[in-house]
Amino acid sequence: MNDQFLFSDMPAAIEEQPVTSVFLAILPDQAAAEKIARCACEVRARHDLKGASLPTGRFHVTLHTFDHAPRALERSIQVAQMVAEKVVKDVSPFEVQFDRVKSFSEKKSNAPCVLADREGNEPLRAFVSRLKREMGRPAGNFAPQVTLLYEDAIVKEEYVEPVCWRVNEIVLLKAIMHRKTFQELGRWAFEG
Repeated sequence: MNDQFLFSDMPAAIEEQPVTSVFLAILPDQAAAEKIARCACEVRARHDLKGASLPTGRFHVTLHTFDHAPRALERSIQVAQMVAEKVVKDVSPFEVQFDRVKSFSEKKSNAPCVLADREGNEPLRAFVSRLKREMGRPAGNFAPQVTLLYEDAIVKEEYVEPVCWRVNEIVLLKAIMHRKTFQELGRWAFEG
């Protein structure tokens, strides 16, 4: 497991900092996170990108983001925890694979450069559909991705050496504004 996501020793003051998001995610194991970091460095060098790669401990795939407005934060966390507890039942671990890099948006400033897939990852897509149904939300068009860095230049989609890992659990994370850190709020292992 990627120990850089564990923040049990964070100072209490971080609780009082503004939250930028609360979300359910999957995390790469340590070997996959290191491979993602190498991929980010290679993409930066190949395209002469200026944006810094994210730290290895920040790599994740967001499954669903919850309302994080101060008035709704505690309720959102409670809902996320209840949904997570239900949705992991009867789910077996599965493999994910990412083999493309590209800019996630066409905006000209601070666009995410992501590790993505062109197709595949059906077990992950099915899991996210189940998660959305459990919350009474439409499944939508889920595009799994891992943000590598933020960059002003646009990176056109290109193939990279595949990055794979086995997903055994989901994690609820709270992103803390200005600290660029996550606080783990819960972790649920698949029970299938």
